[in-house]
Amino acid sequence: MTNAVRSLKIDVTSDALCPFCLLGLKQLELAIARYREKHAESLDINIRIHPFQLNNMLADEPESREEWGVRKFGPERFAAVRQCLNDKFATVGLPEIARGGEISSSHRSHRVTEYAAHVRPEVQLPLIMDLYEAQHLEGIAPSDKNLLARLSTKHGLFATEDEAHEWLDSDAYDIEVRKAYQHAQKQGITGVPFFVFQDKYAASGAMGVDQFVDIIGEIFKREKAMSPQPLTVHEDQCNINDIDCSER
Repeated sequence: MTNAVRSLKIDVTSDALCPFCLLGLKQLELAIARYREKHAESLDINIRIHPFQLNNMLADEPESREEWGVRKFGPERFAAVRQCLNDKFATVGLPEIARGGEISSSHRSHRVTEYAAHVRPEVQLPLIMDLYEAQHLEGIAPSDKNLLARLSTKHGLFATEDEAHEWLDSDAYDIEVRKAYQHAQKQGITGVPFFVFQDKYAASGAMGVDQFVDIIGEIFKREKAMSPQPLTVHEDQCNINDIDCSER
């Protein structure tokens, strides 16, 4: 007798600049693994990441993340934000936020990840996890062409880093990404990460591994009962032009 196979489609709107996007995706990965351990049925998971631009004032040219953070939040609040994030990262086994490092526009990185979604969708999530970790744990700006060339080659988007650099120097997938920003705005999304399960159940923020496990179970329960009632979950997230460590 074969085990039942349940399909779960998850659309995630996110941005490399948002530390809660790294945290939320890591929580989701751990929750899926935990759910699989607890339940006999097989899971067919399809995760698709969509671009979102948290801060359209940042340029491709990187600037000091420390100076940017102190300028935006003030030294005391910025230190509190860092400690808050370090505490939350530790709950999922992530190292501390990198001290120093750089920040920049994330648009160039969105071009790469959107390209991945179309040509090699199976590598989009691991590529994004590498990218987010580079930004938050190593302090490498998401516009860094050497980083993007290395990661896109590592995940098989290009045969060589030279080929990747040539693609990055073009305007490929610029229009597609800008359309994705507009789509997110039309959907009323103002903060990330933002999750939509099965095209109808929405939840926002890095809600924790246990809550993700509960949400997956609740969705399957509603699917079985054919109940379209919405979920209402709002947790830690980054909002437009305000990368913060908000407690909800």
